[in-house]
Amino acid sequence: MKESPFPAGAAVDSFLRRHQLGADAVLAVLLVLLLGMISLSLLRASDSPVSLRLLAGLVLLVLHGCVVARRVRPAAAYGLAATVMLSLVVLPPLHDPGGAYYSPVLLPSSLVFGLLLYTVSGRLGLLPSLVCLAVALAGVLLVLARLWNPASWGGSSGSYGLVAWRLGLVVGLVAAVACLWSLGRLSRIRVLFLAELRAKAERAEADRVRERSEAARAERDRISREMHDVVSHSLAVMVSQAEGGRLSDPDSPQAGVFATIAGVGRDALRDMRGLLGVLRAGGDTAPQPGLGDLSDLLDHVRGTGVRLTVQELGDVRPLRPAVDLTAYRVIQEGLTNVIKHAGATAVADMTLGWRPDGLHITITDDGAGPSAEEPGVGLTGMRERLSMVGGTLEAGRRTGAGYVLSVVLPYESRSLPSSGS
Repeated sequence: MKESPFPAGAAVDSFLRRHQLGADAVLAVLLVLLLGMISLSLLRASDSPVSLRLLAGLVLLVLHGCVVARRVRPAAAYGLAATVMLSLVVLPPLHDPGGAYYSPVLLPSSLVFGLLLYTVSGRLGLLPSLVCLAVALAGVLLVLARLWNPASWGGSSGSYGLVAWRLGLVVGLVAAVACLWSLGRLSRIRVLFLAELRAKAERAEADRVRERSEAARAERDRISREMHDVVSHSLAVMVSQAEGGRLSDPDSPQAGVFATIAGVGRDALRDMRGLLGVLRAGGDTAPQPGLGDLSDLLDHVRGTGVRLTVQELGDVRPLRPAVDLTAYRVIQEGLTNVIKHAGATAVADMTLGWRPDGLHITITDDGAGPSAEEPGVGLTGMRERLSMVGGTLEAGRRTGAGYVLSVVLPYESRSLPSSGS
């Protein structure tokens, strides 16, 4: 999975998700310092009855406390906050030393209810959030009814007149509730969208891993079948040579040894053919290709539009069946990668160098080649195949433009480690 382009923001989001209660407690304290202290100063400055001021202060304290549980228990916190706001609406108006009257619901701490509305609309489903919106709008109606006529509670509409007061009150409260609820729903949509993107990325990654695993397994199965062919061929040669040695001098002491070798070889050959029949689906017994079949492969590649040039250097030497088969498969995979990554109009060069240390195969093209981050299963399969015969592989982008694949195949078998004397 690719890293987030904003790792700091992602880390903060992850921390806040894992410590919701603690983060909201810090937020509640900040809101108390910003809004609660202003409300407290207004209550202290008021010359209303002490009991009314204490009751209003307690109600506001509960409202601020609802912020702590706003994400852990959003519905409960919102319900308690709505009850608190209702009590603020029905409380008698407060009296300012300057002679002004105002409802307790107009204290700055009442803005905390907007945060709780935003949170609950973003945390709950559509139907529960609509219920919360209805509760908020019902509260707006109660506030409008309470503040509709300022003269009824000793207040004043100011210099704008009664009509302007009522219009501003309606538009301001309804717009605030609608905006906060809508922003909460948008935040929920964003969270769900990001969760779906993460799920899709995880599924895609799992599919890529499974595809690469299946392709690697298929490649190993194919290598196993081909190696069975090679070993079966070697056993057939061993049996024929042993039979020849036995028939050349039937009366010699070695004839029994040759007969035993031939018998064991025939048994092994029969077992190998049985295993090969199990491994091959549909009874495929076609002979495995080698460098002698390279012309058909090259014609097929050129038929796709690739401009391929082939050069052979040095004296051709006989290859063991396993090496011959591996050389063909490596060339086949390399040219397939040319078509896949460089395109059907690519220009490619292939060189077969018969050197003293082994067969050197080089394939170059003018394309980008496989991604460095995800080289795919092709190179992995080639490396597995080459490791069985002692070969090596190097691949990468060329200086400037293009891609190069370089393979070295030994003429002789790898030396097996001795068992010790």
